[in-house]
Amino acid sequence: LSVLFLLAAAAAAETPEECVAEGLCPTPGVALLQTANKNTARNGAALEAVAQVDLRTAANYVILAKTGISTVPSSSITGNISVSPAAGTDMTGFSFDKSTNVFWTSSQITGFALSSTHSTPTPAILTTAVSDMETAYTNASQRINTEGYNLGGGNLGGLTLTT
Repeated sequence: LSVLFLLAAAAAAETPEECVAEGLCPTPGVALLQTANKNTARNGAALEAVAQVDLRTAANYVILAKTGISTVPSSSITGNISVSPAAGTDMTGFSFDKSTNVFWTSSQITGFALSSTHSTPTPAILTTAVSDMETAYTNASQRINTEGYNLGGGNLGGLTLTT
């Protein structure tokens, strides 16, 4: 059984503006997507470590979408969210404080909401993050699963996973 973990180191930005300018916000840092396996495979053989997928700047966002993000009023998101190349108006259901156009805040988000239609430098930062997300996806999708697991044929909806 494989489990995915997102590991992030805290950023050193002092203010939201500095955070956005540096491409690092409250939950960002160097993050890697890695697979942690049980100690032994089904046949009892020891498992080898799985190479990590470097998310680069995409790790600065808990939700990074190219089209839109929707939510409900009672939601609580810890981390930054972003849409790019979609517009900020494609983030729906949030109660945004739009007092700055470099990023938005919301009581529903512990972090920032950013989009390609926000002021400079946000669009350039998001273009890089989306590119990094796509590169990480391509890297991960081209890896061979040597363990032969394909739980639920890749459809995990409605399953309860245990160790």
